[in-house]
Amino acid sequence: MDLAHIHLLLNHFPTIGYIIGGGLFVLSLITKSDDLKRASLVVLLGIALIAIPTYMSGNGAQEAIKSLPGVSKSLIETHEGAALVAIGFMLFTGAFAWLGLWQFRRLARIPTWNLAVILVLTLVSLGW
Repeated sequence: MDLAHIHLLLNHFPTIGYIIGGGLFVLSLITKSDDLKRASLVVLLGIALIAIPTYMSGNGAQEAIKSLPGVSKSLIETHEGAALVAIGFMLFTGAFAWLGLWQFRRLARIPTWNLAVILVLTLVSLGW
Protein backbone atom coordinates (compact mmCIF):
# COMPACT_ATOMS: atom_id res chain seq x y z
CA MET A 1 0.00 0.00 0.00
CA ASP A 2 1.44 3.35 -1.03
CA LEU A 3 0.59 6.94 -0.12
CA ALA A 4 -1.93 7.20 -2.96
CA HIS A 5 -3.94 4.33 -1.47
CA ILE A 6 -3.71 5.83 2.02
CA HIS A 7 -4.89 9.17 0.65
CA LEU A 8 -7.86 7.50 -1.06
CA LEU A 9 -8.73 5.61 2.12
CA LEU A 10 -8.60 8.69 4.34
CA ASN A 11 -9.92 11.48 2.16
CA HIS A 12 -13.63 10.93 2.87
CA PHE A 13 -13.29 10.96 6.66
CA PRO A 14 -12.53 14.68 7.04
CA THR A 15 -15.24 15.73 4.60
CA ILE A 16 -18.05 13.57 5.93
CA GLY A 17 -16.89 13.76 9.54
CA TYR A 18 -16.75 17.54 9.44
CA ILE A 19 -20.33 17.66 8.16
CA ILE A 20 -21.44 15.30 10.94
CA GLY A 21 -19.47 17.15 13.64
CA GLY A 22 -20.68 20.54 12.41
CA GLY A 23 -24.27 19.34 12.24
CA LEU A 24 -24.05 17.93 15.76
CA PHE A 25 -22.53 21.20 16.97
CA VAL A 26 -25.32 23.30 15.45
CA LEU A 27 -27.90 20.88 16.90
CA SER A 28 -26.24 21.13 20.32
CA LEU A 29 -26.58 24.91 20.23
CA ILE A 30 -30.24 24.67 19.23
CA THR A 31 -31.06 22.10 21.93
CA LYS A 32 -28.68 23.66 24.49
CA SER A 33 -27.31 20.21 25.30
CA ASP A 34 -23.91 20.20 27.01
CA ASP A 35 -23.47 16.48 26.31
CA LEU A 36 -24.07 17.01 22.60
CA LYS A 37 -21.70 20.00 22.62
CA ARG A 38 -18.93 17.89 24.09
CA ALA A 39 -19.62 15.03 21.67
CA SER A 40 -19.56 17.38 18.67
CA LEU A 41 -16.32 18.97 19.87
CA VAL A 42 -14.73 15.53 20.19
CA VAL A 43 -15.82 14.72 16.62
CA LEU A 44 -14.47 18.05 15.29
CA LEU A 45 -11.16 17.54 17.10
CA GLY A 46 -10.87 13.96 15.85
CA ILE A 47 -11.59 15.03 12.29
CA ALA A 48 -8.95 17.76 12.53
CA LEU A 49 -6.42 15.13 13.61
CA ILE A 50 -7.43 12.74 10.80
CA ALA A 51 -7.13 15.61 8.29
CA ILE A 52 -3.38 15.85 8.93
CA PRO A 53 -2.38 12.44 7.49
CA THR A 54 -5.00 12.88 4.79
CA TYR A 55 -3.38 16.10 3.62
CA MET A 56 0.17 14.81 4.02
CA SER A 57 -0.53 11.67 1.96
CA GLY A 58 -1.77 13.89 -0.88
CA ASN A 59 1.79 14.57 -2.06
CA GLY A 60 2.38 10.84 -2.49
CA ALA A 61 -0.89 10.54 -4.37
CA GLN A 62 0.15 13.43 -6.60
CA GLU A 63 3.41 11.70 -7.47
CA ALA A 64 1.56 8.49 -8.29
CA ILE A 65 -0.93 10.04 -10.70
CA LYS A 66 0.82 13.04 -12.24
CA SER A 67 2.12 11.04 -15.20
CA LEU A 68 -1.18 9.31 -15.97
CA PRO A 69 -3.01 10.31 -19.14
CA GLY A 70 -5.85 12.77 -18.60
CA VAL A 71 -4.41 14.20 -15.39
CA SER A 72 -3.60 17.89 -15.66
CA LYS A 73 -1.13 19.72 -13.48
CA SER A 74 -3.53 22.64 -13.06
CA LEU A 75 -6.26 20.33 -11.75
CA ILE A 76 -3.86 18.83 -9.22
CA GLU A 77 -2.77 22.31 -8.10
CA THR A 78 -6.40 23.42 -7.75
CA HIS A 79 -7.15 20.34 -5.65
CA GLU A 80 -4.09 20.94 -3.50
CA GLY A 81 -5.01 24.59 -2.94
CA ALA A 82 -8.55 23.71 -1.90
CA ALA A 83 -7.20 21.01 0.41
CA LEU A 84 -4.83 23.51 2.04
CA VAL A 85 -7.70 25.92 2.78
CA ALA A 86 -9.86 23.06 4.08
CA ILE A 87 -7.19 21.68 6.39
CA GLY A 88 -6.50 25.19 7.68
CA PHE A 89 -10.15 25.63 8.68
CA MET A 90 -10.32 22.12 10.10
CA LEU A 91 -7.20 22.61 12.20
CA PHE A 92 -8.39 25.96 13.55
CA THR A 93 -11.79 24.45 14.32
CA GLY A 94 -10.11 21.46 15.97
CA ALA A 95 -7.91 23.75 18.07
CA PHE A 96 -10.90 25.72 19.32
CA ALA A 97 -12.80 22.46 19.88
CA TRP A 98 -9.92 21.22 22.02
CA LEU A 99 -9.93 24.53 23.89
CA GLY A 100 -13.69 24.19 24.44
CA LEU A 101 -13.27 20.68 25.84
CA TRP A 102 -10.51 21.91 28.12
CA GLN A 103 -12.60 24.87 29.23
CA PHE A 104 -15.56 22.63 29.94
CA ARG A 105 -13.41 20.41 32.11
CA ARG A 106 -11.83 23.32 34.00
CA LEU A 107 -14.77 25.76 34.16
CA ALA A 108 -17.75 23.37 33.82
CA ARG A 109 -18.87 25.43 30.80
CA ILE A 110 -17.64 26.62 27.45
CA PRO A 111 -17.45 30.41 27.12
CA THR A 112 -19.82 31.93 24.60
CA TRP A 113 -17.00 33.50 22.60
CA ASN A 114 -15.45 30.08 21.97
CA LEU A 115 -18.79 28.61 20.89
CA ALA A 116 -19.21 31.54 18.49
CA VAL A 117 -15.72 31.03 17.01
CA ILE A 118 -16.37 27.31 16.49
CA LEU A 119 -19.76 28.05 14.93
CA VAL A 120 -18.34 30.62 12.51
CA LEU A 121 -15.42 28.38 11.51
CA THR A 122 -17.74 25.44 11.02
CA LEU A 123 -20.29 27.34 8.95
CA VAL A 124 -17.63 29.03 6.80
CA SER A 125 -15.90 25.70 6.24
CA LEU A 126 -19.11 24.00 5.22
CA GLY A 127 -19.87 26.85 2.81
CA TRP A 128 -23.05 28.07 4.50
